[in-house]
Amino acid sequence: MTSTSQENLTTSGIGEALKSWVMVILTLGFVSLYGLALIGKLKPLADVSMVSRIEPIIFVIIGYYFGRLPALQNEKTLKDEIHRQTQKADAAQHAKEQVIQAREAAEERLKNIKAALMSSAPNVSNNTLTESVSKGNTPGPDSIKHSLMTALNILKL
Repeated sequence: MTSTSQENLTTSGIGEALKSWVMVILTLGFVSLYGLALIGKLKPLADVSMVSRIEPIIFVIIGYYFGRLPALQNEKTLKDEIHRQTQKADAAQHAKEQVIQAREAAEERLKNIKAALMSSAPNVSNNTLTESVSKGNTPGPDSIKHSLMTALNILKL
């Protein structure tokens, strides 16, 4: 991660913590005012009609605090999980591409080795070469040695 993205994450984290604390303080403030008004400690709010007007506001704030804030935290958690899964998928795709490239390289090496080994008997087909080797009729030792050395060089042994 770059320092800019770390600073953004830190600023975002501080902003979220500050927002949560402000909501807690506001909720506690309104709930305490509502409780004091119900008890009758606040003289301007001792009237029942005034308290009944404030009551929906208190319930909305409490509903927001207990409903929306956890939903935001769940949303953030799910977004983080999606991000992690996306990174896993990208890593798996990259590994898959590397394996495919390695397989193609191995297949190309095998083709080159086959071509090098077949060069010892260029005018003979694959089946005819197999039959002649099984009967003991092999091409000259120098051509076989050269073909084997070429095959070993292709394998890089």
